[in-house]
Amino acid sequence: MNNEATSAIIEHLCNEARNSVHATFGVMDLLRDTVADPTLSASLEIGRTSSDQLLCSLDDFRDLLSTTPPPAGVMEEFDLALSVSQVIEALNLACRNPVRRITLESSAVPQPLVQDRIGVEQVLTRVLDCAFKVARSSEVTVSFLPPDIKNTVRLAIATRDLDLAPRLSGWLNADLSQTKLTEPGDIPYGVAMMATGKRLRSLGGSAGISDDETWGSAVTLVFPLQSRGVVSDLKEASSDTLDILVVEDCDDSFALSELMLQTERVQRAQGGRDALAILQKHRFDLVLMDIHMPEMDGYTAISGIREWETQTGNARTPIVILSSDDLDTQRQSAAQCGCSGFFRKPLRISELKKVLDRLKQARFHMA
Repeated sequence: MNNEATSAIIEHLCNEARNSVHATFGVMDLLRDTVADPTLSASLEIGRTSSDQLLCSLDDFRDLLSTTPPPAGVMEEFDLALSVSQVIEALNLACRNPVRRITLESSAVPQPLVQDRIGVEQVLTRVLDCAFKVARSSEVTVSFLPPDIKNTVRLAIATRDLDLAPRLSGWLNADLSQTKLTEPGDIPYGVAMMATGKRLRSLGGSAGISDDETWGSAVTLVFPLQSRGVVSDLKEASSDTLDILVVEDCDDSFALSELMLQTERVQRAQGGRDALAILQKHRFDLVLMDIHMPEMDGYTAISGIREWETQTGNARTPIVILSSDDLDTQRQSAAQCGCSGFFRKPLRISELKKVLDRLKQARFHMA
């Protein structure tokens, strides 16, 4: 029997099972509305919860055995750190045990992705939910790790259960023919994680195990910063590479800017004085200027650059402010110091790309 026929049979069986479960739902709802006995009502609620879990398992089993790739999602720019915090908040609210918690270790640095947001959040939700339910300990921690591969972001999920990370990683990386679910309680979680691992790989991501200083080991989820298609499109559209100076004293903020500018030639200045000295020696297509820096702030640096350009007869370099200040403050200060525009932190890829495209179009018309 070929794969197409097998998939059709599996789809038919799953649909039949779903229809049976939905019919059972109708009976349960009817009984729940007419039964006054609290004990019986509680039993009906437990039965409905179990039926919900059965439906999820049927969907997981179907997805795991399906040979049809999942539909391509809508690519969009979003902050993974914000998505993680929202998923954690939802799971904590859904948990009826106030002692059990998922905690995100503090990270004020945004983690920008250009990805299938719905797909990424589904993977995060399912892995964290499974870790939360399978763990014997009451706490699950989530943290962002430095990328070990360029252009990726890594998440570590850890608990005090020494065997949890290997179990989750094994399920996420296995397929149905290569794993053994020896404990009956492992079957729904194992199948769910295998289906989730398949979805993770379709997004270009992967799962593994990393060392955790507190609890020994953690399961690690790796996501590419951009989908393969978006990276290809960016490189094709950016064949005319720009020279960009990023003036930023914070290492984490510069790393994020550098990732967003991966198709361009990027140089860094760690302060206003450094930027002024570099610009007097090299010509740049664009300067991204941080504002709040020691010794010389961004506005003073821009005024100094403009004064030097006027005195020497050099062409004005486009300078764009990067600041978390409110927009009115940025507009007023920008007009006074002579900058070309401003971005509100955290920097968004879509806004930056518009500026880069305009600069490249202007260069093309001048050539």
